[in-house]
Amino acid sequence: MNNYQLMITADDKQVVLERILQVTRYRGFLISGMNAKVNTGTNIGTIELLVRSERPIELLVDQINKLIDIKEVKVDNSAS
Repeated sequence: MNNYQLMITADDKQVVLERILQVTRYRGFLISGMNAKVNTGTNIGTIELLVRSERPIELLVDQINKLIDIKEVKVDNSAS
């Protein structure tokens, strides 16, 4: 199974985290860990999501990027 670390930058809204977790589950990725924090000055949140799957990570990244409040998604492949 492949491990990936996603760094997601998003607007600080209540539903963003729920939507990200929902897309992750729908795409068949297992969550290994998560860390989220908000910069209260800019109302931008940063979410570090550790996931694993046999599926290509692009399937998940493409879907997360389609969510309306997402600013950026970066993948750190060194988490393998």
